[in-house]
Amino acid sequence: MSKKFIAGILALSLVLPVITLGGDEEQFPFTAASPRFSLPTVKLEATVVRITNLLFYFIVLISIIMVLWGGVTLATAAGDPSKVDLARHLIMYALIAIVVGAISWGLINLVASYLGRLA
Repeated sequence: MSKKFIAGILALSLVLPVITLGGDEEQFPFTAASPRFSLPTVKLEATVVRITNLLFYFIVLISIIMVLWGGVTLATAAGDPSKVDLARHLIMYALIAIVVGAISWGLINLVASYLGRLA
């Protein structure tokens, strides 16, 4: 895996939760108060939290796969310094992705909970 690919995944994990729209409070299209069809009302922070959670789970899944791949590469390196270095970098970048993803997930949830208290 190239450094550009890993940097792209990290940047995507920080940018996508910020640019999403949507929400949580949904109404049924037909209620007793309004017999006409109406679109559901939604909140922005709830959708941001949902998408951030999904992205965080995706990042953790990919990172676990990268750690396993690095472990297999390290186990089959047979002392080859280039393969050992590749395995070490795979594991290191996977752990960095988990840390950055956890930080972005925590910040988005913190801001959303703060905004939820203000509303």
